Amino acid sequence: MRKAEHPEPPAERDELKRSVVAHYEARLREHGPGARGMDWKDERSQRLRFEVLLDGLELAGRSLHDVGCGSGELCAYLEERGLAVDYRGTDLSEEMIRSARARHPRAHFERADLLADELAPADVLVTSGLFHVKLAAADEAWGAFVRDMLRRMFALARHAIAFNLMSDQVDFRVPELHYTSPAETLAFCQRELSRHVRLRHDYPLHEYTVHVHRAPTR
Repeated sequence: MRKAEHPEPPAERDELKRSVVAHYEARLREHGPGARGMDWKDERSQRLRFEVLLDGLELAGRSLHDVGCGSGELCAYLEERGLAVDYRGTDLSEEMIRSARARHPRAHFERADLLADELAPADVLVTSGLFHVKLAAADEAWGAFVRDMLRRMFALARHAIAFNLMSDQVDFRVPELHYTSPAETLAFCQRELSRHVRLRHDYPLHEYTVHVHRAPTR
């Protein structure tokens, strides 16, 4: 497996992370926990995103690490669905972690940096929306960050990872968002992570979802 990419100096990557944290903390203060507080359009689209993210993953009795967990929206979704999952959520924002702990006192949340901290492995690692908003970051720098995160997620996963990205198959673009080619993402995953990849681009959001497994699924 390739080593992490660092086309930008460490100070610039740290600033990239700080900017994203500040962006989401501002949304949390403005709207409170929930879809809008996580910078999503509404609850309906967020629930669809979670449904597609988890579809086909064998989670019962397994451990799940929610990377960039925010205020615990995915944890709430899992509880509503009655899924028996050993859940753990991490986020760069201490403010998000405080909110998540207050809402879900029985779940495990901690502030952690996936690329900098020593973290325990989990059966499945997922992240939803973490890679969508790049703000003022250059596409090259943000793309390198995304690839480094995916490499690290897969290194920590015993069974699979799942994530979503904005699709470049759109007729309108927002400068602060990061759009990617589904074909290039598929090629990256098969080249550097595993050949057992599933990509879904069939739901009514301007994004796609990818599952990468260590072994073939049934």
